[in-house]
Amino acid sequence: MLQIPKAILNSIEALQLQSPPQLLLRFLHLVEDDRTTIPELATLVGQDPSLSARVLTVANSPALQRGTVSKSLTRCLVNLGTRLARTLAGCLVVQNVFSPAVNNRKYSFSGFWGHSLLVAELSREISVAVAYTDIEEAYLAGILHDIGQLLLLGGMENSYGRLLESSGDETDLLNAETISLGTTHCAVGTWLVDKWELSSFMADSILFHHKTAEEIVCADRLSQIIWAAHVLSEQIKFLDPKQRTQLLDLEAVIALLGVDVSVLMAIHKRCIERVTVIAEALGINDFSTVKTLPSLLLQPCEPGRFGGRENDHAHTSLEEAVRDMAMMQPLQQDLASLESEEELLLGIREFAQILFGPGRFAFLLLRSDKPVLSGATLSGQPEILQQIEIPLVVGQSLAADVAIARQLRSTFELGSSGVITLVDTQIVRALGGEGVVYLPLHDRSKNIGVMAFGISSANYCRLSQHFPWMMSYAKLAANAIETWRDMQDRIHSVEADLTKSFEQKARRVFHEAGNPLGIINNYLSIIRKKLPDGSNLDEELDILKEEIDRVTKIVRQINAPPETTLAVSTLDINALIENMLVLYGKTLFFNRDITVEKALDPLLGPISCSRDNLKQILVNLWNNAADAMSAGGAFSISTHADVNQDGSAFFEIRMTDNGPGLPPDVMQHLFQPLEPDRRPGHFGIGLSIVAGLVEQLGGRITCRSTVGEGTSFSILLPKPAENKACTE
Repeated sequence: MLQIPKAILNSIEALQLQSPPQLLLRFLHLVEDDRTTIPELATLVGQDPSLSARVLTVANSPALQRGTVSKSLTRCLVNLGTRLARTLAGCLVVQNVFSPAVNNRKYSFSGFWGHSLLVAELSREISVAVAYTDIEEAYLAGILHDIGQLLLLGGMENSYGRLLESSGDETDLLNAETISLGTTHCAVGTWLVDKWELSSFMADSILFHHKTAEEIVCADRLSQIIWAAHVLSEQIKFLDPKQRTQLLDLEAVIALLGVDVSVLMAIHKRCIERVTVIAEALGINDFSTVKTLPSLLLQPCEPGRFGGRENDHAHTSLEEAVRDMAMMQPLQQDLASLESEEELLLGIREFAQILFGPGRFAFLLLRSDKPVLSGATLSGQPEILQQIEIPLVVGQSLAADVAIARQLRSTFELGSSGVITLVDTQIVRALGGEGVVYLPLHDRSKNIGVMAFGISSANYCRLSQHFPWMMSYAKLAANAIETWRDMQDRIHSVEADLTKSFEQKARRVFHEAGNPLGIINNYLSIIRKKLPDGSNLDEELDILKEEIDRVTKIVRQINAPPETTLAVSTLDINALIENMLVLYGKTLFFNRDITVEKALDPLLGPISCSRDNLKQILVNLWNNAADAMSAGGAFSISTHADVNQDGSAFFEIRMTDNGPGLPPDVMQHLFQPLEPDRRPGHFGIGLSIVAGLVEQLGGRITCRSTVGEGTSFSILLPKPAENKACTE
């Protein structure tokens, strides 16, 4: 059982561990780069105990854990996915700036970090040398072997800080912990690994890494590897034969591992070289200090500054990253509300002008049909840029180089010795500056192009300190553009799927409805032959046959491309209305106790128009009126030969009912399709069809309605001299 006092557990249980700011910045940059691979990300995470711990914790949480607990950083990052990894990076950066676990104005962690990384590297090399089955487990145990120190410092900074200050090395610290705390950092680190439910061998290796040579002989192989790596990290300097008195533990390592001294020396040399390279890449210059513990700074930083000179620049960069996140969020929301790509580009340009000051912005976007950059067609964009095509080839222009390398570049940095291509000179002239700064526009998956910023040399000097900020803005802009394009692609895809589905249903409707209509039409011909000559039913049969032909034509149009011209004929509107009342009057009106009044103007002349379209208009409006007066009422239809509107002459058909009228919300969208559930039993598209048909005839339709009094529709059709739309 682990001996950890309850007070200490309470102080460390909810602690959020903290990583070096240099490494956090690198993590943030990698997760934002779509070219980063999971193994590359896992390698970086594995360089820091705190970051490794956070990734293990999140990836093995109940919400994300997939099956068994994962002790592989690579598998953990796969479980997280890129989106959550980016979120984790952002949260860690914000936490490091605003809510550090330790007062990092007082401590340097470089020695602790360098020691942890060296033990991890040694553990991996030793695992290979002794053919241990799980090399990644050994590395992870090595990087976490002293994580208990961070937990204790974060949970009880004042008291544990004094222990760190008074201890010269880990042996001194271990003795002080046992006396003052009743526990050790080994036990606390083991508690954390047990809490994650990782391998018990990993937990044991952390617990046993300060045991004696006599004790470790009886331990498992992983514990022996971590113990040996720890001894090598501290005592390798005593391999010099002149200092044989210090070889006790090293001789135990040689016997335990079964490897030669020269092999250990080579392993140590390789690991030191790797750690040095990593430290230089992260800007950590004093990791090889004698003291491998978190160390109290001799000269604490001023308020508002951060832990140690080596961290100043990194913390400043973290603060800038947090500032960028805070400032860019509202911009991202504003850009997301724009409704077209042109509006989006205009918004990006205007925001950039506000943020970065004097100068002129332009867009050179990657063409979809070939790998060239060309100026976007945009208001305010120099026309010459729309005629330029820049091949996406290195060396063709600085703009192409920026798009390919995805790095900010400018003509100013080339200086007098650099070569500025002619196309870059053209762009500088078009933007009216002394030079141009190119910002790469790329989201995490696609290259979109570049933003060109034409500025003066004086403005360049001022702006150069804000280049990281400009890069953040360019990434946000590219993401907004690609998100909008993806949304449009999804809309088009859905529309195409719906169109295909509709066409399939239309063919089925045409097939199923066409056959019975043909049969009915044929049967009417048979009935006509059976009627005696001079029967008064002939006229009604003609009207009925005409209606069936019209319905057949409508059904056929569902399965055929739309006609470019209307089938027109010269017709008598009054006669058409009379014939339709013969066919529909009884069903629609008389059987429902609706009286019909006619006032057909005898002066109404013939009109060249589509007979079928006009009949469809009237049937739709009559149906609506009849439905509105289900309990009975009055319906009137009138025609007028001479109506003048806006200097043009029209025929008018007016239909009025005394039904309940239309509510105001319906009147606002009268000729637009209604939602399918707005009126049960109706499709809600009748009036939109009517409006479209009237427009095809070159006419106009208006409606007046009063709730409780009724509704009136007026259809104006151009007189012959004005009837061009119907006769073309």
